Amino acid sequence: LAVTATAPGPALSADPVRLRQAVGNLVSNAVRHTPEGGRVTLRAYASEAGCGTVVIEVTDTGSGIPADDLPHVFDRFWRAEKSRSRRTGGSGLGLAIVRKLVEAHGGTAEATSTEGEGSTFALRLPGPRSKAAVRPLMG
Repeated sequence: LAVTATAPGPALSADPVRLRQAVGNLVSNAVRHTPEGGRVTLRAYASEAGCGTVVIEVTDTGSGIPADDLPHVFDRFWRAEKSRSRRTGGSGLGLAIVRKLVEAHGGTAEATSTEGEGSTFALRLPGPRSKAAVRPLMG
């Protein structure tokens, strides 16, 4: 596991518990799908493309996600491995929760992947100068 960030790190106004939950889920998934000797990288940076946007990326050298499955990874109850059940591989809610937590902060979540090579999950969050406010998580 490697962590890369600019020094000082990009400024971000967010709920630390919820952000930790979202990033922790992505790192856990990456570790689970990366074979021994592989690499998981967590990176945070200020996006040049977005006004004050902070990007948090989790990249792995794991099994990757088939192109046909990629559009569904953030869907509730969806599992890439059809043979997995709730008993053997989670509820299929983890990435859906990540997306909702990021959206509650006014951001977006996206995934790119090449089967057999690995995946990158990117969370794009408004920086502190943005007028986007954290919306309530419930209700």
